Amino acid sequence: MQSKQATGLDTRMMTPMYVGFFVIICQCFTPWLSIPMLKRCRLPNTYSVFRTNDFIHNIQTAAQNCDRVEIQPLTQREISVLMTTSLCLKIASLLMIAVMVWVIVSVLIQKNKSKTVVRIGFALNLMHNLVICVLGVFTNFLVNQKMGHPNTFFNLSIHSETQLTPWVYGQIVLSVILLFAVDKLLSLHESDSPRLYVERTIKEDSRFSRRTWVAVAVILIAIPLVIFFGIYFLGERSNVFIGLCIVCLAMLPFTMVFESRKPQARELLIIAVMSAIAVVGRMAFFMLPQFKPTTAIVIIAGIGLGAEAGFLTGAVSGFVSNFFFGQGPWTPWQMFAFGIIGFLAGILFHKNNWLNHLNKNVKLVIVCLYGGIATLCIYGFIMDFSGILTMTANGITWHALLAKVASGFIFNLIHASSTVITLFVFSRPMEKKLNRIKKKYGILEV
Repeated sequence: MQSKQATGLDTRMMTPMYVGFFVIICQCFTPWLSIPMLKRCRLPNTYSVFRTNDFIHNIQTAAQNCDRVEIQPLTQREISVLMTTSLCLKIASLLMIAVMVWVIVSVLIQKNKSKTVVRIGFALNLMHNLVICVLGVFTNFLVNQKMGHPNTFFNLSIHSETQLTPWVYGQIVLSVILLFAVDKLLSLHESDSPRLYVERTIKEDSRFSRRTWVAVAVILIAIPLVIFFGIYFLGERSNVFIGLCIVCLAMLPFTMVFESRKPQARELLIIAVMSAIAVVGRMAFFMLPQFKPTTAIVIIAGIGLGAEAGFLTGAVSGFVSNFFFGQGPWTPWQMFAFGIIGFLAGILFHKNNWLNHLNKNVKLVIVCLYGGIATLCIYGFIMDFSGILTMTANGITWHALLAKVASGFIFNLIHASSTVITLFVFSRPMEKKLNRIKKKYGILEV
């Protein structure tokens, strides 16, 4: 048993099963189609594969009964073609569910002998989703024609009135990855020789390693570009999608931690636990405006686990907690603000020798000062700037920015105070626990 756990063999072989379950869930429950114009009529604007009949009916309803949507009604022939296509999609989805069940059972029973089945299953899923993409384009042609819009590139992509949700593109990406990685995932010869946890590779973490520079590039260049792209091209239609993109980008430098060895579940679980604590901490004080310990937990994660883990904890915490507080154009900015504070905490305090000669109380004061200043200045400024950028019609002006900063200063001060109080009470015991876990299992130290 210890040998099998050390090689990570079962984890790799179960990856196609997990992706198969994901495809089945997408086929059954997740929305695949989005029609932003129906928001103007207060009609449902997202539809799963098995609810495409409602999509056709609501377009016709909007054309006939909604004054806020300028679209010509569908002809009887067009309705008939769309209904036939809808029926074919439902049948194809049912077949895809059966194929994924076949893949899961094959991997479960045959393990490494199921490579051909897995390859065929995900090739079919890739074709299925690509066909849906093509049908989405043709539906856009029809809707643009009915609305009198020219079929330009922007009207067929970014500003399209019929859009595919990220669930479709997620299946395409996963299917492509599985097609190329199936040999390695299901091979018995790819496993490492067993090693005890205390013998796992632990390298001294240089202050500016390659993954740190990758993280800096992602945080300072890639993520801001994604946020601005979402603001200027996607508007308010894809806040959750932009949030998912930020989480994926945040994971890029973090996955480089595992470039020289196989990751184990406990190494990912510790960041998930820190993110969960940050989310619960934000929810627990919902009744107190801006008094939230989330930033403090993110800082502790950065100090104890490193800069990349600190950014990932902050980004995930902001994204997940807003499923309770409400997603909106502020979500990507909150994710970025939380994340960069955790990243800087890791750069300043994680494995830095200049703190070792200081008294414990002095180190605690320095950490609290960083938490207060970072929350007040970095988080406060980013959120104030985002408010000006996303919620004003007259653009960014110095007067508007100063007014926003002045009006939000008290709230930012309360937020900073909550961060300082949480760090003062919890930073030392939580850091001890994190160090003990890292030392015991040899995790996140590459």
